[in-house]
Amino acid sequence: MTKFKLLTVVAALVGFVVAGLTTAMAKTYFYDALCDDSYSKQGEIEQDLTKIKGKPISCNAVVLSFLDNGHILLQFAEKSSHVTPLGFAGSKLDYDLNPNFVTMPLEKIYLPHSSNPSKAEFISGVEGYCFFDGKLNITNLNVVSCTAKIEIGTQKLIYKIHAHITSVGKPVPGM
Repeated sequence: MTKFKLLTVVAALVGFVVAGLTTAMAKTYFYDALCDDSYSKQGEIEQDLTKIKGKPISCNAVVLSFLDNGHILLQFAEKSSHVTPLGFAGSKLDYDLNPNFVTMPLEKIYLPHSSNPSKAEFISGVEGYCFFDGKLNITNLNVVSCTAKIEIGTQKLIYKIHAHITSVGKPVPGM
């Protein structure tokens, strides 16, 4: 992939969700990645979702953004997809909760959708975390994982994402 084409893909991926969040971004990094053993599950609140098969989630890119407003946005995307990427957001990184991982407590999930990309569709009140391997060397991540639960009315939705990073993180200029 040429550098111009890569930057165009990154700008499109980041622009989908970020357009509805803030006017400027402090730092954004793009990674090639492969999601494995990743899925979403939906059911009734009292239902044991461990007994049902999840809907697979795949990705081939991860975008990590540190926004000017102090929030952190982690997106899992398919480069050729026509929907906005699945995103997880929080406002802090915890370096002490687990000595093996940097942890981001979740506050919002940005749902994939194909409507107007400048209008982010998100859900607040999320229970869950994203985990970054090691002590968060931004350009040399190996694994990023997120688990989250959302309860709305009588329904619950579970996300489990596990992405193996396959490239060095590339800063996205001018985002």
